Amino acid sequence: MSSVEKEAVATDGPVVSGKSYDATVLAPEDAWIAGVDHEAFKSDIRALGKELHAQQGPADLAHLNKIILWSRMSMVVGFATMWYCINPISIYLLSLGCMTRWAIIAHHICHGGFDKCSEGKYNRFKFGVGSLYRRCADWLDWMLVEAWNVEHNQLHHYHLGELQDPDLVESNLAPIRDAKSSMASKYATVGFFIMTWKWFYYAPNTFKMLKLHEIRRKGQVPKYKNGKLMTSRRLEAPAMAYSTGVFFSAAELYGRVLGPFFFRNFVLIPAIAGLALGYNAWFNSLVSMVLAEWLSNAHSFLNIVTNHTGYDLYRFDAACEPRSATFYMRQVISSANFTTGEVGTFWGDLNDFTHGWLNYQVEHHLWPDLSMLSYQKAAPLVKAICKKHNVPYIQESVWIRLKKTVDIMVGKTSMRKFPNAWEHAPDLTSKKEAVESQPLEQKISAAN
Repeated sequence: MSSVEKEAVATDGPVVSGKSYDATVLAPEDAWIAGVDHEAFKSDIRALGKELHAQQGPADLAHLNKIILWSRMSMVVGFATMWYCINPISIYLLSLGCMTRWAIIAHHICHGGFDKCSEGKYNRFKFGVGSLYRRCADWLDWMLVEAWNVEHNQLHHYHLGELQDPDLVESNLAPIRDAKSSMASKYATVGFFIMTWKWFYYAPNTFKMLKLHEIRRKGQVPKYKNGKLMTSRRLEAPAMAYSTGVFFSAAELYGRVLGPFFFRNFVLIPAIAGLALGYNAWFNSLVSMVLAEWLSNAHSFLNIVTNHTGYDLYRFDAACEPRSATFYMRQVISSANFTTGEVGTFWGDLNDFTHGWLNYQVEHHLWPDLSMLSYQKAAPLVKAICKKHNVPYIQESVWIRLKKTVDIMVGKTSMRKFPNAWEHAPDLTSKKEAVESQPLEQKISAAN
């Protein structure tokens, strides 16, 4: 059994919380759990969400358009300068433009953050989906947009910190954590993962989740080609770039999913530079695009993967109902914010831009369908609510969170296991399978 799944060794005495879901005594770090007024906490969070949602309007759309301009200008300047010589400025700007197009623009639009205040221009049911043209025009990356919407918007957000969460790093990295290899070998593996994770792991795994989603929507169950039912171990194991032939074919993965982004970035763009400006321009552009890809993987890893990983964050054994008190509490205690910017200032927006606006992860998980501007406004208010109810609110430098994430990945530390005996029973559900359809009005919406 994986170390991620092992419980603390049973003893004749009490089991202290932290390492076991079956704890009978709260550790000092978990003492806050016993005093939470769940319904009062839920009431405060929902009231703030409704207030923020009601305030969204033209200012939020103008703010989005400004961030889109910043992201596009990063790419334009990078493209315009990369051909002349291989240089760190062009590489960084290309990387930044790619990361922000995903983490800020696509992320918030695909969650429905601008469905109403943009009068349909930036609608989550239209953005990047339905055709290759829409994908190229709105958001072309390694991941298929429809696949990311299922994996992230549904499975990750509805099952944060549970085994059903496809982004639970501690579970996904169990083979590395449990490996008998040296720590140096583990760090090297993590280093490779950081530089390649978007195409090597994330794109295939999101596509796998889409395929499973399509099977279940038909009322079927996942089976192997020989007709045998797939084991839970197979279904839970993350898919990689070499994982073809089970959930999808190599032609589907490399042609439909990975192919368009690869062709644009590493064939078409360098070819245009070469045809216009010669061999050196082609070579410099190709090398710059490859280095920018590595850097963009690392930058997005730094901003994304570190949000929900660390020895001071919780994971959970039981599922809970969306918009319940337990649901809201889990979004806080299984998420970490980074340094946040001041509302309405250039330096505040610049700080949040370089963080991919993922430095407001607590607020985003409480209300996924709000704008970036709303999260800036919400952060100090959510922090105050958590202080009022004595619920831990983690906010640290992204570099500290990176260290804590890597420690989890290599097995040096483990996440805290929320004790089942202290779960708020009315909020729990026996429904262990993942949410299979995205409702027209999201259950976890600030408006509800």
